[in-house]
Parts: sequence; C-alpha cells; structure tokens
Amino acid sequence: MFNLEWILIRFSSLFTLFGIIFDLEIVFFVIGFLFTHISLGICSILYDYIHIKKLKYLFIFLVKILSIEIAKNIMEFFF
Repeated sequence: MFNLEWILIRFSSLFTLFGIIFDLEIVFFVIGFLFTHISLGICSILYDYIHIKKLKYLFIFLVKILSIEIAKNIMEFFF
C-alpha cells in the first residue's frame, strides 16, 4: 500500500545523512529534515497506538508545535 508518510520519513533521513556527511554549510536543511523525520515518525506511532480520536489529534498537534519550537531554539543557538 502506498503511504506518503513512509516515503517522507525515508527521504528526510536520507537527506539528513547526506547533509551531515557531505556539506556542513546546509545545517539549516539538515535540522529541518531531522525534525521532519522525527515529527512524522512520532505521528505515525500515535496513529497506530492511540485509538481515541480527540486524544490522538491533541497529541499530534502538540508534536507539531513542539517540533517547530525545538527547531527554532536550535536555529537560534547555531546562528
């Protein structure tokens, strides 16, 4: 079955690995892909294991907000 999240998780981890290995100037993209990979992974776990819809959507909302805030703080630390 075709799943877009599965493809996005794999591509984000692949781009993160290439960014770390080949070019250190693209830290912005590496951090972006890293948090995209983490966020999509946690959301797919929440979709699988939480069956109460309101609670599931609340946790997914919190994961997205927290990943944005953590990425923002890390970018402020580096730049």
